[in-house]
Amino acid sequence: MSKKSNYKKLMTESIFVQAPKSTTSIINNNSDAFDFFTSKRVFGEKNNIDEAPAFSSLEAKQHVDKDLVLMSKYLGKASQQVIKTMMDGVKGGKYDAMDLQRGIQMGPVKRTHFGETDFIQQLWRKVRSGFRRYSNRGKLR
Repeated sequence: MSKKSNYKKLMTESIFVQAPKSTTSIINNNSDAFDFFTSKRVFGEKNNIDEAPAFSSLEAKQHVDKDLVLMSKYLGKASQQVIKTMMDGVKGGKYDAMDLQRGIQMGPVKRTHFGETDFIQQLWRKVRSGFRRYSNRGKLR
């Protein structure tokens, strides 16, 4: 009886268990087999999952880039108007900053479209510290 550990036997004698031929042929014939670690197809990968699909033409890419700049400009102007409305309400004494924050978070859903409340809340987080100067104690409430 040998006193070598199983690990040492495995490493020194180079005896590895061979997989039966029948199981490997099933994997080879399966075009939908995915690698466990990378989540990519094992065989016949035609479209890379990590890459975005290409534009239909170079001209289409240029038009999309140009329109995205225009859309960004519109959103910038809209966000300025939203912040101005917030400031006017607090400066005019209609409500304080905490009332504004509570109104953004709670209330009827029908007031805005999907995503608009999230957009307004992001703007509020961006300019919240600027509202401290309009309160009596330097706090939001």
